[in-house]
Amino acid sequence: MNFRAIAAGLSVAVAAFLHTSTAQEENGGARAELLLEAMGGRAAWAQVKFVHVEAIHDDVNVREPFTNQIWNDFTAPRVRLEAKNAQIDRRRAIDGRAGWRWRDGEQSPLTPEQFEDERSWWEANIYRTLHRLAVKDPELSARAVGEHRLEIFRADGKRLNWFHLNQRGEPMLFGTWESEAATVFGPLAASGKIKYPKWGARPDGSWRYEVVKLSASENVPNGVTFSKP
Repeated sequence: MNFRAIAAGLSVAVAAFLHTSTAQEENGGARAELLLEAMGGRAAWAQVKFVHVEAIHDDVNVREPFTNQIWNDFTAPRVRLEAKNAQIDRRRAIDGRAGWRWRDGEQSPLTPEQFEDERSWWEANIYRTLHRLAVKDPELSARAVGEHRLEIFRADGKRLNWFHLNQRGEPMLFGTWESEAATVFGPLAASGKIKYPKWGARPDGSWRYEVVKLSASENVPNGVTFSKP
C-alpha cells in the first residue's frame, strides 16, 4: 500500500474542501448583501428591532379566512400571535422563558415543548434574520449554494435559514432550520424604507397569507404587551 500516495490524495481532498468552503462563505456574504439591498438596504434593516404584521390567512384546517397578527421583539424571545375570525379566537405568546396560549376562551401555560417551538420560530423569523444580517451579527455566517441559494448558519454550525433568490436578490423561497419545506414568497411591498413579501404560501396548498399591514420600529411601541390577557 502506497501510504504517501494516500496521504497526498487526502491532502488534495482537504485543500479542495477548504477552498470550496471559503468560496461559499465569500460568495455568501455577497449574496446576503444582494438580499439586503433587495429588501430595502442594510441601513434600513439595521434600525428595525420590532415588527407588527397583520395578514389575512387561509388554512385548509379552518373553514373561513382569519386575521393573523404578530408582534415581534427581535431583541429578546418576546412574540405575540393572534388568529381571529367569527368562529375562532386563538392567541399565544412567549416572554423570556415562559409563554401562554388562549384557545377559544380557554387559557393555559405553554408546555416546555410548546415554548421551544415558539422560541425556535422567533429565532428563525425572516425579519429578525434580516436585521441580524444588517447589523453584521458575528454569530451568523452566510454561504452561497449553487446559483440562487443562500444559507444562514449560527456560530455552532446549525443552519438557521435558507433562501432561494432571483437575480435581483429577492427571496422566492424561504425555509428554516434543517427542514427543506419552503414558503413561496410573492412580489415585494414596502413599509417606509424596508420591503417585505406581500404574500406567502406553502407549495402543497395547505395555507397561504397576504399581508395587510406591516409596521416596523426601533423599539417596542408603548401599549404592546406580551403578558397574559
